[in-house]
Amino acid sequence: MGLKDLRGWIDLLHQEDEIREVTCEVDWSLEIAQIETKLREKEGGPALLFSNIKGYHETLGRKFFIGSLGSYSKIALALGLPKDTPPTKIIEVQREKTANPIKPSLVLSGPVKQNIVKGEAINLFEFPVLKSHEMDGGRYISTFNGVVTKDPGTEWTNVGLYRGMAHEDGKSIGVLLAMATHWGMMASKYAQMGKEMEVAFVFGGDPLIPYVACSPYLPYVCEYDILGGLRGEPVELVKCETVDLHVPAHAEIVIEGTISLDPKDFRSEGTFGEYTGFYGGLKSPKPSVDISCITFRDDPILQGSVEGPPFDEGALVHSITASSFALDYLNTNCIIPGVLDAWCPPVTHGNDVFVKIKKQYQGQAKQIAAALWGATLWWFKNVFVFDDDIDIHDYDHLLWAFSWRVWDYDEDLAVLRGSQGGILDPSTPPEFKDPVKMGGAGRWNRLCIDATKDWRLDPVKEWAGERFPPSNRYLPTPDKIKKRWKEYGID
Repeated sequence: MGLKDLRGWIDLLHQEDEIREVTCEVDWSLEIAQIETKLREKEGGPALLFSNIKGYHETLGRKFFIGSLGSYSKIALALGLPKDTPPTKIIEVQREKTANPIKPSLVLSGPVKQNIVKGEAINLFEFPVLKSHEMDGGRYISTFNGVVTKDPGTEWTNVGLYRGMAHEDGKSIGVLLAMATHWGMMASKYAQMGKEMEVAFVFGGDPLIPYVACSPYLPYVCEYDILGGLRGEPVELVKCETVDLHVPAHAEIVIEGTISLDPKDFRSEGTFGEYTGFYGGLKSPKPSVDISCITFRDDPILQGSVEGPPFDEGALVHSITASSFALDYLNTNCIIPGVLDAWCPPVTHGNDVFVKIKKQYQGQAKQIAAALWGATLWWFKNVFVFDDDIDIHDYDHLLWAFSWRVWDYDEDLAVLRGSQGGILDPSTPPEFKDPVKMGGAGRWNRLCIDATKDWRLDPVKEWAGERFPPSNRYLPTPDKIKKRWKEYGID
């Protein structure tokens, strides 16, 4: 049994001393984000609940929650694990549970229906929407939540996480709608049909909603099913008021609306301080969601995140779910032998992946890279492959392997030039991120580094028939030394 709503999650965080409530007055413009940024420069730190926000004492929404999954201890708790569970074990549990998805159940109503606002009464700024970065083009409401859409041909429901800026009229949300994303794939079908796409933004509810929403899954996988697998029970959904979509019954806030894919209806959006640590996307006309309804609980809590710090919530979530995806894809979809572990460091948000293998043949690293590059457009720009004697979670091990096992750049390096990639990558020239010219995706030259031992070397008798010299580093401490350690009087 899992946590159905944000309030139960906040109660649990209090019990585990993983949250702080800030009751002094703070400003929605930059101050809240700057407090959160200071916390996320390193992994760890509590979640924060702000209840005294400037200009938000007599409004529909008065509270803002941030840092929900801003540490591995909180991610572990959200998954029902002890808070000291290490990332490697979290990945193991993530893989086990998502292998058994559970479809959601429909209920007639839920707490999110306690209040319903339509028509002229709609005003996004009745809720404390943040401005997070100095150069942001506006106040961004969609930063750590779920964005629900439905495929017109297959009824596939996607729950993703895509940035959304509240327009000044408070009645629409400007979005970055890249056609290479899952909701972009759906949008392209609606555009061909000449129809608008229905959308629902979900805030709060189960703390794992943004966790599954911002994670890599294959097309036609429904994140509600994944969430059910993680919880071991169906997610309870209710039907929206004005669009044909279903949303979690225990959400704090749901915003319903439609997107026109006609360029004449586009409105200005951007720029925004992105997960890369740089501003992404210039201010330009982009699709916007015209809001038709807002439903919310009594005394609702708006949830969000601050993109950019090296250990923001998305970075930590990606390190778990992208690593899990890589392992599952290589072992299950591709059945490449000898794949033992994968790790996406948080600071790279899934751009880089370290893969550990029991090497079976020369050139195996290139096959692994090719498989991952074909799996998704937005992940795994750089693939690094290591032998089974390397701890891919230890940067000293990684650098040691880079230094002494990479020597022949023709063999050990491989570049896939001109492939599709992320449109927010600041290293890609702007002309290669033009959605009209490039078809909705950016351009990457992807890199594979094979840091495994070179099997082209001949076996050496003095090395017990091995091709590479025996190592005298990172060896286990002999039992004799461990038994007598206290006797030495060193510690």
